[in-house]
Amino acid sequence: MDELIPIEGAWVCRRSNPDDIGVVVATRETPNGPTIEVDFGPKAKATLAAGEWGCGLQIGHCVQDVPLSGVRETLGAGTVLHVRELAARFQALVQLHASGQSIWLPFERLRRIMDPELLYRRAGPIAERGAERVSLTIIAHALGKWNEATGALDRLDVDALPHQISLVHRIVNSGQTNWLIADDVGLGKTIEVGLLLAALERRQNLRRILFVVPSGLTRQWKEEMLSKFDRRFLIFGPDFRISDHKEWGLFERVIVSLDLAKPQDSQDDGSNDSTSFGMLLAAGGWDLIVFDEAHRLARDDLGRSTLRYKLAQALRTKTDRLVLLTGTPHQGDTGKFRNLLTLVRPDLSKAIDEIETEPDVVQEIVLRNRKIDAVDLNGAFLFKGLIVRRAAIDHDPEFESLERQLRDYLSLGYRAGDTLGGAEGRAIGFVMTIYRKMASSSIAALYIALKNRLERLTAQNDVDSVQYVPPDEDETDGDDQLDERSRGSGSTPFFESEAQLLRDLMAKAAEAMRNDKKGEALVALVSDIVLVQKKKVLIFTEYRSTQAYLLYRLQSAIGQKPEIINGSKTVDEKKDAIRSFEAGNSILISTEAGGEGLNLHRDCHIMINYDLPWNPARISQRIGRLYRYGQKHQVVVINFLARDTIDNEIVSILFDRLDTIVREMATVGPEFDERYAADILGELLERVDISTLLEEAQSGHVDRTQERIDAALDQAKRAKSIQDDILSFATATGAPDLDSLGQYTTADVATFIKRAAPFFEIEVQEGAHHERFTMRLPAHMKGTFAEFGGRTVVSATTQRAGWNPDEQILIDFSTEFLNWLVRNVTAEQFNGSYAAIAKPDSAEFFAAFLARFQNDQGHTLSERLIILTQEPQSPPVVNTSIIRGFLSHIGVDGGPRVSEPAERKKQMDVARDHAELLVAQELTRFKHPNDLVTLAAGEFSGT
Repeated sequence: MDELIPIEGAWVCRRSNPDDIGVVVATRETPNGPTIEVDFGPKAKATLAAGEWGCGLQIGHCVQDVPLSGVRETLGAGTVLHVRELAARFQALVQLHASGQSIWLPFERLRRIMDPELLYRRAGPIAERGAERVSLTIIAHALGKWNEATGALDRLDVDALPHQISLVHRIVNSGQTNWLIADDVGLGKTIEVGLLLAALERRQNLRRILFVVPSGLTRQWKEEMLSKFDRRFLIFGPDFRISDHKEWGLFERVIVSLDLAKPQDSQDDGSNDSTSFGMLLAAGGWDLIVFDEAHRLARDDLGRSTLRYKLAQALRTKTDRLVLLTGTPHQGDTGKFRNLLTLVRPDLSKAIDEIETEPDVVQEIVLRNRKIDAVDLNGAFLFKGLIVRRAAIDHDPEFESLERQLRDYLSLGYRAGDTLGGAEGRAIGFVMTIYRKMASSSIAALYIALKNRLERLTAQNDVDSVQYVPPDEDETDGDDQLDERSRGSGSTPFFESEAQLLRDLMAKAAEAMRNDKKGEALVALVSDIVLVQKKKVLIFTEYRSTQAYLLYRLQSAIGQKPEIINGSKTVDEKKDAIRSFEAGNSILISTEAGGEGLNLHRDCHIMINYDLPWNPARISQRIGRLYRYGQKHQVVVINFLARDTIDNEIVSILFDRLDTIVREMATVGPEFDERYAADILGELLERVDISTLLEEAQSGHVDRTQERIDAALDQAKRAKSIQDDILSFATATGAPDLDSLGQYTTADVATFIKRAAPFFEIEVQEGAHHERFTMRLPAHMKGTFAEFGGRTVVSATTQRAGWNPDEQILIDFSTEFLNWLVRNVTAEQFNGSYAAIAKPDSAEFFAAFLARFQNDQGHTLSERLIILTQEPQSPPVVNTSIIRGFLSHIGVDGGPRVSEPAERKKQMDVARDHAELLVAQELTRFKHPNDLVTLAAGEFSGT
């Protein structure tokens, strides 16, 4: 067996007398074999031969690993937890400070070092420029922890907001990753997920990730993850297919459409891997699964589940980490909300069952931030409020005549459908409803729908026997080409003389279009916004036929061709339209199907709803295109309200009453709060249901319209009240956690680099801007850092804005150089553990600790930097503000205070006890302590 020779600095004992412990001061090779010279203190030095020494390390010693091979990096410093002899070799169990990992190491390769607590107790020794070294050590830890929590100093193309940073910090530090994130629409849940991924990947083993999102958002999720977070995902279906479940090993970051992945029917149990559902279940386990628009996962108290919920149930068994995203988690239905919570935290199912009487459980599952409370890093409110205005359309006699004739046609059609019955009868009723929706939108849309039907009736060689089955309401809600469905099936008339009635209606519609009051009002309003006010405007309509009509009218009147977005456009075509709108075009006309998930707020704050959808919740979704983070102005929404059809009459009355209710509810004291009004309006729109009224309107009249709309709104208010009561227990992450982290910028990174680099023989020359500088590396560092290539003279910047890759190297936490610098500044050899700092106006004592947390199986979860200061005769307090002081001033050495070692030990012990108390306050059944490392300690003095 080869004999291991203890290195200089290792602690050994005499095998003949284990109580004699000393430190190795020299090693020698002699003809009789290796010997070591050991300093036994008062017992003088002695030379020991092989076989005469043993391990002298004791529990609690702070040691430094010295690699046997020069090409290996050191494991760093650690604390001895235990010592053993195994197979005639002594080993020490060392908990490494850098990772929290505990490993057995040969004691001969461990050098004992003085930890910060011992240095403080002995008041030294202090290294040259010790004050600056300690300052930089603490700064390095602070920058690293800030970046771990936010990614703000990494190569992420996002400027994280306080509520996003705090939410991610809350999840990472909770000890478990099963949450329902219920932030309001427009607060950046996609960014929160990206930041969460980055944080979890830095701290935990996160490899296989699955996003389940609505089909219209798959591309957006993929592109945002790539452009903002440099995470490459593939979409199941468009990007790749699986023919054998073993191929899943090739795909670790996957996005799948919610409806593609769901079971085919209620009998589909996923055992058939020829279906998308079965193949997805055959993929095995996932490290994290995220569901977007999670309110679509519905299951009631009777156990009736949608296919989407069954998908989520099945995938829940495939992961220990499940995150649900929804801006409307409750929707006034406590039963469905209860089942969503159980999906996230099945371990809390008993408490969730009692949610009405014990709602406290919500705070362990739901994280919720509100638009009304959201602020930027400077504390300014993000949202400027929302104004909703009505554009009442003048009475149009010609359209009134058209509408009377249309009612007669609809009455005959509905009657024919009721007489026929069955699927074919329902199909006729469906076509009649299409005409009503088209008439509510525009005369042009109605004309196109009538024309389509007439073409079908007069078509040659049509097949009458093909049965037309009306689609589900969910399928047609938001369909921007609904007029195409107005053709019906076959060339058989719905009733006698239908073709002639269609011709008469088309003639009336063509006549009414020549003097279209609603179209004229739009042209006048848009002309004022674009030509007089010089502002941009977003116009929403439900249907492409209305969109084409508005395009023609506006282009003819204003001389500028508006950009258009609709369901027929590809993702790239939509992007091109948005780029043109943001660059120079002042008008964008969008359908809901085309605008879903798109952000149109960057240079526009005025929206016109040319028509109002029968599903009021879609208005809220339209508003969300402009009323979201990044909007710099108060959003103005103008609703065109025309009472020219009974359907429009119902919708107009609804919005009149909504306006009154919102104003009543949003009045705080004597003032009207527009930010709160926007919040209330969105929630009521999401909950109000007027479908029964609109269904009855097919007869041509509705009894007690006003009274019944008020009843629908009262129901929406009650649903909102129930949600508010329950969700008041949800955790609002806000910004409090931010204070404990501090807030650091790329300018602080530049400060750190400029002050730390010279300690490693790197010259720094200032540039024209604080964040731009030139570094000259010593010759031996040539080729060390990949981003520098073979250069030793490097033009660098820490500022992403305005960065020119051809001229400067961008230095952030994604670069080898900055990580190397932080690693070396926080290493024991830098001697940044103790100093006396000249600063007469500061506290007497300070200490920096790194608290590390783990789960119940020992995997590291998170870390927290704890900075304590202490005034004379006062207990220690958390004080991260001294880091800002260290950044502002170069550390100047002062003189240590004159005090007894026992007094200094007591002060250090009190500080550590306080830090342990802070750690204890964060522990849960998911989150356990791993280590509490003392990083640095020192004192402030006046000399």
